[in-house]
Amino acid sequence: MTTAGSYDFNGYQVLVVGGTRGAGHRIASAFAASGASVTVTGTMMLRSLYDSDLSAFDYESVNLARQDSIDHLVGTVGHLDVLVLAASCHLPHGLPPGEQAFIAGAARSGLLGPTFLTTRLRLKLGQSPALGGGCVVNTGAVTSWLQLSTTPEAAQRELVESTARAGRNWAGLGVRVNSVLQEGRSVLPRQYAPSAPVGGSRVAGGTMVRSQPRVGDAVTDAALFLASSAAARITGQTLRIS
Repeated sequence: MTTAGSYDFNGYQVLVVGGTRGAGHRIASAFAASGASVTVTGTMMLRSLYDSDLSAFDYESVNLARQDSIDHLVGTVGHLDVLVLAASCHLPHGLPPGEQAFIAGAARSGLLGPTFLTTRLRLKLGQSPALGGGCVVNTGAVTSWLQLSTTPEAAQRELVESTARAGRNWAGLGVRVNSVLQEGRSVLPRQYAPSAPVGGSRVAGGTMVRSQPRVGDAVTDAALFLASSAAARITGQTLRIS
């Protein structure tokens, strides 16, 4: 993986929600390889129940469809510099339609799911001494929560819009919010983004582009870039990569 060792996250506390497998596990591993102290979450009670090697991380169990479970996770978090949201929505099989509709509505209104967790952790992220402040990185997994009540295409549009909105609203609180969406064709300029204006954050709802593909896991690379000091002035942006 090209990202390992490319960034220095020594002293950073990173929480990767959904870091037990797939893209979340790769992102968590890259942060740990770059010196961060990483906590991953999963839905199972014990880390030993996963096939993935989680020995490099602290582990917490959380169910994003339950407020009490989210509140418990928030209570375990002390200092926090980076929050990565990589947990897809997996509702129990055979869930009654009425309960699924309730969860869909609550997730959309920010009372459950990734948005609720992010809001609950906002103050802790705002206390981060990292350059640019605390950082939230949404991955495409977040759109699975929106897809409970809309199409995949509409869910992606909504994530882009909500990322831009959070970037504007949270900039004054010392928290940056950006997203990474994996798509068909890369539309990323070479440095991921034009130089940001000196003295302020770059807030917009557009797409930052990169013309040449990078070897390795592009989603992981993008997540680490957005959390790094190199992106200290970038917020409200969505990276679309292949």
